[in-house]
This record gives sequence, C-alpha cells and structure tokens, in this order.
Amino acid sequence: MSDLLEFFVPAYARDLENIEKVGVTQYHISEPCDFDVPPRQQLDDLTRLFDSLHREKSPTALFSKPELFAALFTYIKAMEDKETSFAVTRGARHKICHESAERLKKLLQICVTYLRRNAENGFRDSLLLCLRSNIKMYVFVLCNTLLSTAPGIDDDEGMSPSFQRTGRKRKRNKGNQEAGIGEDDSGVDQDGREQALSALIDVFSQDILQLWTGELIEESMLTLMLRMLLHMITQKCNIHADVQSVSGALVVLLSKISAQMMARGSIEPNDFVSPMIELVLKSEVTALFFTRFVAETENEGASANHAGRVVTALIEGVAGVALYDVVGDPSAAKNVALFFSEVARRCVSVTSRMSDIVMQTINSESYEVRKSIITCVTEMVIQRYSGPNCNGEGEEEIRDGYLSELLCRLMDCNPYVRNHVVHMWEKLLEARAVPKRFRLPLTGAIVGRLEDRNYLVRDSALQVVVSILNKSWFGSVLSPSLLEEKIREATAAAEVLFESVEMYVRCLEGVRKSSTFTEPQASGLAEEATGDVPVPIEMSSEQESAIDRVISFEASMEFAKLIAKSLTHATSLLDSRTERDAIEAIKLVVACNRHRIDEAEKAFLRVLVMVYEGEIKIQYAVRDALVDVVFNAFSRSTTSLAVQNTASAHKLISFLRGAKEGDISAVDRVFALIRTNPPHWRLISGHFIDALWGIAGGALDGGATLVERRIAMRLFSIVCKHDWHALVSRKESVVEFLKSGTMKDNVVLAYCLKSLEVEGQDPHYQPISSKFAPGEHVILEQLVFHLCRTTTTLSSWLIVADAAISAVHRLCEVPAVVYIYVLEYLAQRVDADVNTQAQLFFVLGRTALKQLVAVDCLERQHLKRVDVEAMAKKPATEQSVVGDADAMHKELGLGSHEYRRHAIQELAQRRKQAIMSEGSIWHRLSKDVVDVCRKKASRSVGNPLERVCAVMTMSELMIVSDQFCEQHLDLLFTIVSDKRESWVVKTNAVIALGDLACVHPNLLSPYLKVPTTGFFKLLNDADVRVRAVTIQVCSHLVLGEMLRIRDHLYIIVRLVADPNETIASNAVTFVQNLALKEKERTGNLIPPLVVQLSHVVPADKFQLAMRSLLERVEGDKPTESLIERLCQRFEPYSERGTKKRQIARNLAFCLHELTYATERTIKRITSEVCYQQYKQWLRDDVVLDYFKDIAAKAKKVGLRIGTERRDKAAIEEWEARMQADCCGLDDPRGSRQLTGDESREAGDQNERDNWDTTADGL
Repeated sequence: MSDLLEFFVPAYARDLENIEKVGVTQYHISEPCDFDVPPRQQLDDLTRLFDSLHREKSPTALFSKPELFAALFTYIKAMEDKETSFAVTRGARHKICHESAERLKKLLQICVTYLRRNAENGFRDSLLLCLRSNIKMYVFVLCNTLLSTAPGIDDDEGMSPSFQRTGRKRKRNKGNQEAGIGEDDSGVDQDGREQALSALIDVFSQDILQLWTGELIEESMLTLMLRMLLHMITQKCNIHADVQSVSGALVVLLSKISAQMMARGSIEPNDFVSPMIELVLKSEVTALFFTRFVAETENEGASANHAGRVVTALIEGVAGVALYDVVGDPSAAKNVALFFSEVARRCVSVTSRMSDIVMQTINSESYEVRKSIITCVTEMVIQRYSGPNCNGEGEEEIRDGYLSELLCRLMDCNPYVRNHVVHMWEKLLEARAVPKRFRLPLTGAIVGRLEDRNYLVRDSALQVVVSILNKSWFGSVLSPSLLEEKIREATAAAEVLFESVEMYVRCLEGVRKSSTFTEPQASGLAEEATGDVPVPIEMSSEQESAIDRVISFEASMEFAKLIAKSLTHATSLLDSRTERDAIEAIKLVVACNRHRIDEAEKAFLRVLVMVYEGEIKIQYAVRDALVDVVFNAFSRSTTSLAVQNTASAHKLISFLRGAKEGDISAVDRVFALIRTNPPHWRLISGHFIDALWGIAGGALDGGATLVERRIAMRLFSIVCKHDWHALVSRKESVVEFLKSGTMKDNVVLAYCLKSLEVEGQDPHYQPISSKFAPGEHVILEQLVFHLCRTTTTLSSWLIVADAAISAVHRLCEVPAVVYIYVLEYLAQRVDADVNTQAQLFFVLGRTALKQLVAVDCLERQHLKRVDVEAMAKKPATEQSVVGDADAMHKELGLGSHEYRRHAIQELAQRRKQAIMSEGSIWHRLSKDVVDVCRKKASRSVGNPLERVCAVMTMSELMIVSDQFCEQHLDLLFTIVSDKRESWVVKTNAVIALGDLACVHPNLLSPYLKVPTTGFFKLLNDADVRVRAVTIQVCSHLVLGEMLRIRDHLYIIVRLVADPNETIASNAVTFVQNLALKEKERTGNLIPPLVVQLSHVVPADKFQLAMRSLLERVEGDKPTESLIERLCQRFEPYSERGTKKRQIARNLAFCLHELTYATERTIKRITSEVCYQQYKQWLRDDVVLDYFKDIAAKAKKVGLRIGTERRDKAAIEEWEARMQADCCGLDDPRGSRQLTGDESREAGDQNERDNWDTTADGL
C-alpha cells in the first residue's frame, strides 16, 4: 500500500495520460486509451462497469482497480473533447451521473463511519489516501460530466425510437427549458443534477474534511468544481425559480467552495468574484441567483468567516461596475439594479453593513442603478432604522441622512427615478417609517411634484398626498379658519405662563428651531454655525406643553396650506387629457373633502360634471367619489342608521346649495351609475330617502332654507326616478303634501309632481281611466289644479306646468282628454287674468308635443310587436296547407309582415296629422298664437313672457305639423332677424330651428344656403347669449350631419376670435370635434378655410383653430395632396397687398405644421411645381422662417429614418436655393435681416393691427 499514488484532480482530463504534466508521484493512466464504444452499446457497457464496482467488496474499488477507472475515464475524455463529445450518448451521460453520485454518497457514508469509529485510535495514512483519492475520482467524473455538452436529441443514435420522439417534442417546446424543466447542456436530467450536487455538497461536511490536511481541499479540485458551478449558473434551466432544488444546491455548493478557497488564501476575493460579476451583468436570472447566494450566505452568519469576504467583494465589485461600466448598456444596468434591489429586500443587513459602498452608486449615470439604490435606502430605513430597530441618537442620525437623500432625489433629472422615489415614500408611509420632523418637508416636496411634466410622477405624487391625508398627521379637520382660531387661543394661553412676551418669543423660537427640519450641511459650515446656536432656556413642564401646543397648531396650519395648494393642482389636472391624471385627481379631491379643506366643495362639483366624460373609467371614478364623500364618510360612525343617512342627505344638499343645473343633472347621472352597482345602491336606503323627503317637506328640518328644500325635493324625485319602489311606499305622503297647500313655491311643487310621474314605471300600474272627471281622482285633481290655477309668477309656473303635463302623459290612459279639458278651461278665461293667455300658449305647445310623442311611442311599440311575432313564426315548410282565400291574400300581400308594418305606419301618420287638423283644439288656438307672433316686438313690452310663450308654442306646433311649419317658417326667421326681439325669444327660436332642421330638413335647407341671413346671421348677434346658443346649435347640427355647410364652414370657425371666452372656447371645441369626425376628409377643408379666414381672424387665433385640423392629416398620400393644394393657393406677390401677405403667411404656417416623415412628402414640398408657387413670397421674413423650419424638420426625419446621402443633399440644396432667392430679391424695407422669432412677432403684430381695422369696417 506504500506504493499507492494519490489521485489529484487535473485541469483537463487528458492530462492524466501525460506523465510530464502529472508527475511520477501522482496517479496517472499509463496506457492511453481511445473511446470506441458504439452508441447503442454504451448503456450496456456502463451497466457492466458499474455492476463490477457494486460486486467489489472494497468501497475504494474505483481507485484500487485501475482498469475500472480507465474504462470510465474513456467516457470522460471523450466528453471533454469537442470533436468526440457527441459520440457519448445522452443515455450514457444519465447513467454516469446517476451511478457516480450514488456511489459517491455511499462512499461518503462509509468514510464518516470509519472516521468516527477510529477518532481515538488514529487513522491509517494509506487508507485515508485511498478514501481521499476515491472521492476525488468521483468528483472528477461528476464535474466533467456536468461540464460537457451533450448531442442534440435528433443526433443521438443511442436512444430508442420512442425516446427520440418524446425528446423531439420536448426540444421543439423550448419554453420547457426556459421554465426550468428538462435537461441542461450536459444532457443530465434534473434528478441527476440534484443527486450530483447533493453528493458534492456532502464532500464539504466537517467529518469528510478530516481526510485532508488542515481540512483544506486541494485547489485543483476546488477549481474544477467552481468551473462546473459557473457553467451551470449560466444556464437558465438550473437557476430559474421553478427549479428551487437545483438552484438551492448550487448556492450552498458555491458558499462551501468560496469558504474553502478563501481559507486557502491562494486567490484574492476580488479575483474570485470577477466571473460572478460578469454573470450578474449577463441576465436577470443570474442576478437573482447571486442575490440568493448573498442572502443565504449572510443569513447563515457567515459575515465574519471566509465566505463573508466573498460577499463583501461581490458587493464592492458590482458597485464599481454600477458606477463606471454599465453606462451605455441598459441591459447590464437593469441587471445590476435588480441585484441591488433584491439584496436589499432579502438581506438588508448586507446593505446596512456596506452602506458606504452602496450609497456611492447613487451617483451612477444609469437611472436604473439609481432606482435600485433608492430601493436599498428605503429597505434599510424600514427594516433597520424604524420602530424598535432604531436605538440611539447615532442610528437616528443615519436614518435622517438617508431620508434627506430621498428628499433630494425627488428632484432627480430622470422622471423614472423621480417616480420611483415617490413610490418609495409611499412605501415608507405605509410602514410608518417617516419621523415627525420629516412630515412637513415631505409634504411640501411631494406637492411640488404635482407640477412635474411627466404624468407618471404627477399621478404618483397625487397618490402619496392622498396617503398623507389618510394618515391624519395633523388632525382630521384642516380648515384654515378653525386653525387660526386655535393658534390665537393657544398663543394667548401660553403668553400668560411666561414673565414677559419677549421671554415667550425667545422660548418659542428656540423650540421651533430644534423641532424644524434642516438640510444636512457640510462639516465646515456646521462648525461655523455652532457659535450661533442659542442657549436653551429652562422651562417648566406646563410651559413646554403650552409651547408644544402652539407649534403643533402652526404646523397644522402650514400643512393645511400645502394641502390647499395640492388641491389647486388637482383641480387643474381634472381637465387633463391623460385618464390616469383625472382619476388620481378625483381621489385627491375626495380626500380633501373628507378633511374639510377650503375650496374642496367647489372642486367636488367640478368632479361631478366629469360624469359626462366619454371614458367609462372616469365615470366610475366619479361614482365612487360621490359614494365615498356622501355615504362612506358617515358609515364609520357609531350612530344609528337614521342619523347617518340624515347626515348624508344634509352633506349632499350642502354640496348642491350653490350648484348650477348641470351639476344637479350630473348627480342624476351618477345615481344611474350607482343603480347599476348593487353594493353601492344599498347605501341609498329607505332612511336616506326618508331624510330627503323630511327636509323637502319641512318635517325633519324646520330651519331648512327654501333653496335647500328645493334641492331635497329634486333629489327625492331623482331617487324615485331610479327606483319607483321609493315612491310607491311614500305615495300617500306625497299626495297629502300636495293637498295641504302649505307649500307655495312652484319649484318644490314641480319636483314633487315629477316624483309622482315615476309611478308609471311600475309594471303593474293601472293608468287613470278617461272615465274619471278631474275631481274624482286625487292625483288627477292635483295635476289639473296646477295647470289651471292663476299665477302671478309666470316664469316659475312654467316649471310646474311642464311637470304636470309630463305626469298626465305618463299616468293617464287617454292624456288627450285631460289636455282638451285644460285647454278649453284656459281658453274660456283668457280675459280674466293678464297671464292666462301665456299659460294657454305654453300648455298648447307642450301638449301638442306630448301628443306627437305618444303617437310615435305607440307606433314603435306596435312595430316591435309585429317584428317579434314575425320572428317567432315557423318556417313556411312547416306550416299546414292554407286555404284558397289565405293563399290569395298572401299573393296580394294582405296580412304579410310588410303589409302589417305599412298599416301601422299609415295609422300613426294619420294620428299625427290629426293633432293639427281642421277642427282640433290645437289648430283652432294656433291662430291666436300666430297673431301674437306677427305683432312687432315693441307692442308686447307689457308682458314679455307672453311673446316668449307664443314663439315657443309656434315652434312646437311647427315640429308637430310639416304643413304648419311650411306656412310659418318665414315668420320664424323674421322674428330671429329682428333686432328688437329680446335675447330670450331669439335663443328659444334658435333652439327651435335646430329641432326643425332635424325634423323637417327639406323645408329648412333653402334657408341655410345664404351665410349672411337667417340662421347664420345670429352668429354675429350683438348679444353674447344669442351667439353662445347659436354656435352650440350649429355645432350639434354640423357634427351630426344634419346641417351641411361645407362652403360656409368658416362662419363658425372664425368665432375662435370672438371676444367672449366661452364662445371662443366653444368654437375651438367645434373645430377639434370636426377634425375627429372628418379625419379622412380634413385635407379637403383646410385650403378654402385658409383663404376665407385670413382676413377676418388674427394670426394667433387662426393657428389655434387650424392646428387641430392639421394634426389629423395622416398618411403619405393625404399629406402630399394637401401640400400641393396649399401651394396652389399662393397668390402673386404684392408688397402692398396686406390680405395677400397674410394668406401667404397662413399657408406657410399650414405647410409648416404638416408631418414630413417620409421621402414622398419632402419631395413634394421641394418639387419645382410647388417651389414656383411660393418662391416670390420667400422675401417675406415670416414665410421664409416657416420654410426654414420645414427644412430643419426634414433633416431630422432623414437622420431618424436613415435617408440616403443624396436625399439629404437634395434638402440642403433646396434650403440653399431658398436662401439665394430670398437674398437675390430686393428687400423693400432696406433694414437688417430679422431673426425668426422677431420676424414672426412683427408679422403677428401687423396682422393684429390689420384685423382690428377689418373688424371695425365690418
């Protein structure tokens, strides 16, 4: 046994055959052998080999029987050589790995047993050598097997056909390997890799290490194992999250190898971790793997041992790479950032211990790295320096330094970093890791980010402000008036406790300085400032408490001002085009209402109107906001449900106390959305409805004002509209309220009648029969009474009459009977009262419209029933044979589906004509209406509402009857054109004309062809209210394609220059909507508009209007066509032609606003045909500057799309030609060449002067 040569692991397998490299004193293979086993015999050969090992009694047979190792060595040698590696089949590799790992585990068990038994008696050196060499042989076999590259499944000849088919399927599905399932490059399956790694880990057990001197394994063996580890780590299938067993074994083995190599001292830690750093930069999975290695090594308490040195070197190396090597490599930067972020989350002790090194990388040029360091800082503050973990002033100082750095990073140059910092502050808020002295500075910094240009930062800042408010740092009520009163009371109480006011001020300033957050200063400045530190004044506990109370209220006041500032920003963001901006702003408005911030109620009304936005997410956000502010705000209290709902009702009424009609209509829309959500609708309980009814009727709150009672009654009618059960259970109370006559306000009565109308929604409701006289039915009696009674407040009675007519239409079986009764009654007493004729006119027109609506609804119901019956019939092939009479009817069309539809439509048409036919009461009384309308406006000054009602009624009768419309259309336009008419008459007439354009388009079209008369003349009316209504009606008709005025479109567009901001805004909105609608035909609208608007609209307003149209011109062909048509609009040059010059400037502006993204558009603008059109106008500075900008845009596009050099040269040649033609022409001004901004400013000023002159002339 003394002649035994110990086995040492070679760097390469073939070195075992080279005695010069191995040496005569080490184990070597004396006779070189080549691998010549056919693929189909390899499994049988290996089976015989390992069976021989099993039959040997000695556990060291692989070492003591050289012929056995030589046979196994041939496989290892073949796998190592790239030329012969594919000769070893995948099955053979499986066999070698599984059997070797199993044999190694058994050998290690035997070694442990031997070492423990003979620990006291001593060990035989020869036996230790055998055991040690045998272990190294198995390690050599396993590592080289896992290091090798297996042949492809399709190229493997040693597999059975069925195994090949299965393998090919797995190979085609590459996702399996990426998910950590299947084999790696070595061809060994997952079980084999787990078994091999487990055996290799056991080699490093404390008992086995006794086999080596000093318990240190040879460096060659460690190097081979490290090579194998790094090779396996580079493969995703070994370290992915789905293979935790393999990944965990690799981590443990790497830790063991690191500790051994550091203990030997043969390599420096920085050199050892170099390949690891390269792998961290390579991919995300490797970065996550080394994160796990760092965390598990640190958690094992290895910070003081040799493996801890590796962790330290790894962190230092990655930090150095983050500072200098990842610039320009976003993928590597992202992986480094992932490494730092995960280390901080999994093992904050590492980042805390090495904070000096980690914090240096916060200045990296890569924003991803900066984000990861910010994450590290946040995790350190939360896990290490917050709560009970923070002990002592030293740790508080470190924490404050970290938080100060986070505050500074809110101003980072990169928006993604700023957004990440904001999110980290939100995380700190949730973890309660923000100290008191940082609360105000944090709030101020976050509120400042609401002005950020990046919407992600703005939205994150809005979320953090909401989180800050929810923390209630400074109380739940932040009303400035209340806080000011508290400050005065606290100040007065504190001054009494001090000898003098001066002493109180000194103490207050001293405490204020000590509690106020200050930015960290440099050491030199800090030393200089030490001399100015005031000497603390001793105070009693009572004095300290009083001072703290004053400072607390002052901080609350400052906090309230910051929140008010954030509310201002949130209100402006409600108009943002970004959906996320609007939603987050709504949440902040809700939070401000919860804390009673000033102006929060006005902002909430602005939120309610947003329910009309097109985006469904915004509508749901408004719905949730109303539920949160009105209902959830009181649901958390411990009072009874009745008290909670009463408070909710008062809250909603207080919001709507100063609201406009649109705001209250928005509540109706929100209630409709709440109705679709059962959990939300349950909040509108019976207690809430009873509270509304009690406030409206005066039973619950006798001190409620008239406005509050009106709002409560309207809310009651809205709730009943969406849930008719609410009315049915309170019908008797509503009727008693009407009969009592205690309420004289017409508005409250009108909403009360509207609530009665809801009863018609009940599917089991029985309409009021026509047999009942008005006095025989309690509800009908009240409806007729309010229609027929005299009134001195006609304007408010119109609301009651409208509600009563709607209720009659909905609740009566034959409403016409009631209508005729009321009209006859009013007609008989026309001369009895001054307002009766106006009442008669209003009821006449409104009932005629209701009759038309009733006929139309009945027609649609019958048509729908006929269609349903036709669809339900069986096919003709399944019907029984019909008789001769039925066959004849079918042949003639009698009884068919189309015949029945035609009959229904004819009947409906006759009923519509009967409303205004000879002998009807509407036809008879219409003559009086026309007579009043024919009178001059000045003759009806005594009762202006009578003429208003007459014009409204005539318009409504024109809608009902096309014959009546044709007869009196001239009269309506005459009324509209009369300057003496009041704005009320004109606006009502304009709205009526819009309705007539929809109902009778053929009758109205001749009156809409002349742009200077009739309908369009009202766009220039002297009254702002008339112009505002007219543009809204025109916009609706044009966008709805009910009014085609393509040739006169400029009449509406020119209103962008209207002196009234609302009208100008409506005109801009019209242009934007027109651009969206006419997207494909926008190019046809622009050229004529340029010429028509140039002499009536100033340049800035022209650009505002046209930019919306020009943005919608997309595609090469439309842009190319528009360029050509715009160039054709250039008129011959004229020095004195002001209009021509402005047209040329506006045309150049339009050409400048187009997108030159392709070569076709660039070639079109530079073509000779187009160039000759604008050549002469290049002498104008404004025109020249626009074309220079076009050339600059074309160059940028060329750089982006990789335009060829000759195309770039063509652009430069065009630019030089323009400059030459501009300089070659005489400058009529003989002055210096102005810059682009100066020339455009001068041109715009000249245009404004010319436009003012033109407007005065008009």
